[in-house]
Order: sequence, then structure tokens, then C-alpha cells
Amino acid sequence: MKSKQEYHPVLTQTHALALATAADNIPNVRIVNFVFDADRPGILYFASDRENQKVAEFKQNSHIAFTTIPAAGVAHIRSHNAIVEKSKFTIEDVKDQFIQAVPGYDQTLAAIGETLDVFEIHIKEAVIITGFDKPLTLSF
Repeated sequence: MKSKQEYHPVLTQTHALALATAADNIPNVRIVNFVFDADRPGILYFASDRENQKVAEFKQNSHIAFTTIPAAGVAHIRSHNAIVEKSKFTIEDVKDQFIQAVPGYDQTLAAIGETLDVFEIHIKEAVIITGFDKPLTLSF
């Protein structure tokens, strides 16, 4: 299936996504860095200060939407059918992935690493845009 073949290559082209939450009928979007494990398709990982407003929003409503932010070109992945939850992994467990994928993340860890929790985005369905052709849909 072509959509599965496109999924990981598009993810490797960026390390940032726009994450949309909604609590009390008020939408909120922010940019977060993310990583993924090719052995766990359909899950993206990001870290956040455990006291951040978005963490409180997750507790009110775990349904989220997101779109990856292309570093170049138009290829990106988006979903409005995903759930966010706190991960069983700690920042120590995934720090090497973040350092490898996100420029300067070692400085982030040095500055605020002890305040970070890891979260997982569980994607039920994603839309993959690789150009100006018809988007591809991938279900997990």
C-alpha cells in the first residue's frame, strides 16, 4: 500500500508538528518537537513541561489534531483522529532520539529536562500529503 510506504519518509523530513487541543470549547494550537519509533507505527512522542497548560488540556480532552510542519516542500502528515496520553517512557528513555532528531535538544534537556514528561500521540487515521496529488489515508 502506497500510504504505508510514504508515512515514515515524510516523518523523517521534520521534527516539529502543530498540536491542536480543545478544552471548554476553546481551541489551542502550539508547535512541539516530536520523534517516532519505526517499530511502533501510529505513535508519535513529544515532551512537555508537566506544568504546561497543554497538559491540563489533555486531562480535560485527550482528543487532538495535528499536522507535521515540513522543513522543505509540502509533504506532511495530518490527523484529526488521534488521542494523546502520558507515556510510560521517561525523558531519559527517549532523550537520545530527541537529541538525534531535534537540533539543539541537548540544550533543552540541560535547561529544563527534569521538568519534562513524555507524551504519546496515538493516531487512528492519518492523511499523508506528498505533493499536489490526491492525499493518501492511512489507518492504524
